[in-house]
Amino acid sequence: MVRRVVAMACLIGSLGAGSPETVRDPGTCAGECERNIGYTLDPQFSADEQRAIVEAMRVWEQGSGGRACFAPGGQDLVIEKLDRSDQLQPWDPDWPQHVALTKGGRIWVVAGRIDDPGEYRALMVHELGHHLGIGHIEDTLLTYMHSTINDTPVELWRHGRLPDRDRRAYCAVHRCTCAL
Repeated sequence: MVRRVVAMACLIGSLGAGSPETVRDPGTCAGECERNIGYTLDPQFSADEQRAIVEAMRVWEQGSGGRACFAPGGQDLVIEKLDRSDQLQPWDPDWPQHVALTKGGRIWVVAGRIDDPGEYRALMVHELGHHLGIGHIEDTLLTYMHSTINDTPVELWRHGRLPDRDRRAYCAVHRCTCAL
């Protein structure tokens, strides 16, 4: 069977994606993992929270066309649960406004601030996007990468799929291309 690959060129803006450049849409062809990101979850996360975190990782794995890969066990990414927002203060001057923070190989999540499972997954998709190198994206409504979780459409809370804009931002940062 002949596989038809349609390459869609997209001009990516500078928000969350570095300098503008033409990048092929990673949804048009499967990629390969650049490398597994070994992660460790704080044992204080509940089973539901751990499930939402792993679901968020799958959103990036599927949405990146198989280019982003997460594997349990490892220190590339450590995700920690905090009890209070003020525990973010050493790393974040705007700590009272945040429910999570990503810096370097760490994501800190404040425990009791989000209780809807879909919103929790959306928060984790957002923070994982930062870990993957994507900044805030404000040029579309349909993105996980808004500067505030309150701006994430409820549609994304319900459906764990990566929007095209986030997929293209990943592709721009990681310089994905598809062989034609």
